[in-house]
Amino acid sequence: MQVSLNIKKHYDFLQKFPAGSYLQSRFWADVLNLQNIKTWQLNVYDQNDVIAHCLLYSNRLPLGKSYLYAPKGPLINATDPHQIQEAYALILSQIRDITIATEERQEIFCRLEPSIAPQDLAIPWTNSEPVEPKLTLLLDLKKSPEQLLFECKEKTRYNIRLAERKGLQIYWDDGELGLEKFLQVLPKTNLRQRISSHQFNHYRAIVEAGKKHHTVRIAWAEWDKHVLAANIYVYFNQTVTYLHGAFDDQYRTLMAPYLLHWQAIKEAHELGLSYYDFRGLAPHDNSKPSWEGFSRFKRGFGGQEIDSPGTYDFIYLPFWYNIYTVLRQTNRQARKLLR
Repeated sequence: MQVSLNIKKHYDFLQKFPAGSYLQSRFWADVLNLQNIKTWQLNVYDQNDVIAHCLLYSNRLPLGKSYLYAPKGPLINATDPHQIQEAYALILSQIRDITIATEERQEIFCRLEPSIAPQDLAIPWTNSEPVEPKLTLLLDLKKSPEQLLFECKEKTRYNIRLAERKGLQIYWDDGELGLEKFLQVLPKTNLRQRISSHQFNHYRAIVEAGKKHHTVRIAWAEWDKHVLAANIYVYFNQTVTYLHGAFDDQYRTLMAPYLLHWQAIKEAHELGLSYYDFRGLAPHDNSKPSWEGFSRFKRGFGGQEIDSPGTYDFIYLPFWYNIYTVLRQTNRQARKLLR
C-alpha cells in the first residue's frame, strides 16, 4: 500500500459512498478554498486500486494553534482488519507530515469522521462531539414516486396535498437568483429557531463552486409573490443532498417545506438519481433536543436511517488539547444559555 496527494480515480471511488461523500470531493475543497481555507486531499492505493480517500482542512485557533478536520472522512473501502489498519496508519502518517510542514500555526490534533471506526492504532485518540451529523435519513429513489408517497407518514402525505391545493409554486435556480431567494427567508428561520447561520460568504462559495462542478441547485416555494421556503441541494454522484433550508414561519399553515421536499424528491427520481439524503437527524439518545422538531419532519418522509461510526480526535499535544476541550464545552454551554 501507498499514500499519495495525487488523487487520481478519487471521483469513481467516492461513488461507493452515497451519503455525505460530497464533503470529500473536489467540489467541497473548492467551497473551502473560496473562503480562504487551506485544504489537502489524499488517496491510499493498493497497487492501482484506491481503497481510501481523505479531504481535510485547517481550522484556526487562538495563540497560534490550529487543528485539522476531515468532514465525513476518511472514506475507506476495505473489510480486512489488517488492510484497514494499514490504511489508517498511512493516512495518519501523511496527515502528520502535513502538520509538520504547516509552519504558520501549530496543530493540536486531527479530527476525523471516518466511514470505518479506528482500532488498535498507536497514536492517542478519543471520541469527540460530532461536527457533521452522525445520523442521516436516506430515501431510495429506485422506488416509484407512488411507493415513496405511500411510505410517508399520513400527516406528511396530508400536508403535501394541502400545499398542492393551496397553489404553491416551486421554482429552481443554480445561481444568484436562487441564492437571493434563500437569503431572503433565512433570517426568518434564524429568528424562529433561535439559531445562527453560516456567514454569507459560505453560501456564496457553495453556489460559486456549484457552478464550476454543476453540483448545486436552489429550490424555493412561492405563494402570492411571497417566498415561503427555500432549500439548497447538492447533486453529487447518484445522490441529491438537502444541504441547507430556510422557512418563513409566518406562513406555516401553507406547509411549504413539505411540498418543497416532495417536488425535489420527484425531480431527483425523474433525473434517474438513486438517493435523496435529508442529511442530519437527532440521535436517539436525546442528546440533541433542539433537533427533534426538524428530525420529526424529516422522518415523516420514511426512508432508512444511516448511522456513521462517529467523530475521533487524534491528539498531538495533550496539554493544549485539554485546554481546547474545556473552552469548547464552555462555549457550548454559553450558546445554550443565550437561546
